Amino acid sequence: MVNVAKIAVGVLLAVALALGIYGWMLAKAPTASDPQAQTSSSGAQSSAAVNVVVAAKAIPAGQAFKAEDLQVAGLPSKPDGAYDDVPAAVGSVPAVDIPQGAPVLKGQMVTGLALKVLDGERAVAVKVDESNGAGNRIRPGDFVDVFFVLRRDGTEIDQSQARLLLSRKRVLAYGAASVDALTTADKTDGKQANGPDNARTAVLAVPVAEVSQLALGGSSGSLVLALRNPTDMSEPDLEKFAPLPGVLAVSLPKGATANAPLEGADAAQAGVAMSALAGSTGVPARRMNASKPMTAGVAKPAVPRARTASADPSLSVEFVRGANSQTVRY
Repeated sequence: MVNVAKIAVGVLLAVALALGIYGWMLAKAPTASDPQAQTSSSGAQSSAAVNVVVAAKAIPAGQAFKAEDLQVAGLPSKPDGAYDDVPAAVGSVPAVDIPQGAPVLKGQMVTGLALKVLDGERAVAVKVDESNGAGNRIRPGDFVDVFFVLRRDGTEIDQSQARLLLSRKRVLAYGAASVDALTTADKTDGKQANGPDNARTAVLAVPVAEVSQLALGGSSGSLVLALRNPTDMSEPDLEKFAPLPGVLAVSLPKGATANAPLEGADAAQAGVAMSALAGSTGVPARRMNASKPMTAGVAKPAVPRARTASADPSLSVEFVRGANSQTVRY
């Protein structure tokens, strides 16, 4: 019996030793020799990095992105509004300065009506109502002619005028409706959600050289917007008319002559005077029929002056109408 017990104990010890060695091998195998475990571990580490577009260099506000300004970098997480690839961000214009290495976010980009203004144009607002805005039939994206109506001193009729001021100008906004929100339409009546029925302003795209004329015409007279067909490309031949003189004198290099009129921002810098916009510095008074009775004012002969070689030999009569006076020569 004693020998049998010893043999049983030896067998049990051998089995326990074998099980221990087998357990040790199982515990050692995944970290040393299992390639599948190594692959899954590396994949978990790589999934922690997200590809995001960042600035390859410092980019100032107002400068459109170019492909060389951007690059893709791995970040632990994707910020809200971040771009996934460079082509999607190229052409966007940041509204703030973006440091080198910072993520490029959609919320930092310029949006709205400014992106609808072409190079060399400015968006200018003019006052409108139902009478001078084509009965509020103007919509964003239409083209209009701007007519200028001027009444001298607000009372004189003889020297009043009306003429075309600007031709074929694009309407960016009319009232609350604008070209950057044309998708917001009310399908029930076919009108935009913010319709122009009660519009008070219209925003026009105007070349920078013509902004002075529009601003001066709107402040000194009244403007009328005439709606036109967008396929009508006719415009006045400006070569038939003398360019308007500027307010500021132009400094030319020594020996140079002013052959070409100013254009673009140079013309806007030179400005335009009201006398030039009205057509001349002095409009000759209309001859009046002396046989008709003068009911609107009092006529009194001018004081005779000694005639000289250059003096005007014609007679003159001064008409006084309230605080205004006008001299007519015969």
